[in-house]
Amino acid sequence: MELSDELLEQIGDYLSGQMTPAAKTQFEARMQQNARLKEEVAIQTEIKQGLSFLRQKERFKTMHADLETRGLLKSTGELRAEPSSVETKVVPLSTRRTLFGPTWTYFAAAASVLLLLGLGWGLYQNNADESSELARNQQRFNAFFSTSLKPAPLAPVNPDRLGSSQNNNRPNPDSLRLQETIAALQGQDPQASLNKLQALTRNAPGHWTASAQWYLSLAYLQTNQRERSVLLLNQIAELPGHPYRQEARKLIGELGNQ
Repeated sequence: MELSDELLEQIGDYLSGQMTPAAKTQFEARMQQNARLKEEVAIQTEIKQGLSFLRQKERFKTMHADLETRGLLKSTGELRAEPSSVETKVVPLSTRRTLFGPTWTYFAAAASVLLLLGLGWGLYQNNADESSELARNQQRFNAFFSTSLKPAPLAPVNPDRLGSSQNNNRPNPDSLRLQETIAALQGQDPQASLNKLQALTRNAPGHWTASAQWYLSLAYLQTNQRERSVLLLNQIAELPGHPYRQEARKLIGELGNQ
């Protein structure tokens, strides 16, 4: 017996919960009397569950990427090193024949398998690309990062105060805050240091504010925010007199070559 368009529509309504209670009772009674109809409904249920599994997997991927970007998860490499304790339930695909026609179920099963394989490969490739980019950014950060700040240029001598003492040994509060912040960049929470650097770059223009801009560009790179890093590096490279102008130009060149 071939399924009519009306019966196909009824199966869809039944599986999506759109039937009235009376129609549902009548349809289930009909399934009990027709073994092949019951079998077809079971097959369509399995396919529906498989597609639901794919949607949930994609949703989890999006949530995982968002949490990892915000620094709330371990890095991809750390996650791979730990065995997962969560077992994924695999929905088996039926190989039984269907009332849609002798080959319809096989095409549906094959399409589902290909979709699963494609999604799995896409997830693997995305994770591999992301892991590789994170590693490259960390290498660039390590190559250009230094805890030794460039000293501020000496202020010009005031000819009216030649007889006064020059107090050059008094520490500058801005330099102390910057030194403490960049030292924390190598710790477990680079995002917190990044937020502090953003605040320091909003201070009045000067040597230490300019230095904070350089370290903020490195912090963006370390946290895989390449576009923000490049934007800030270009600003530094175009600013005459910036203490890290040459370093910014060199880093821009390396980012452009990879």
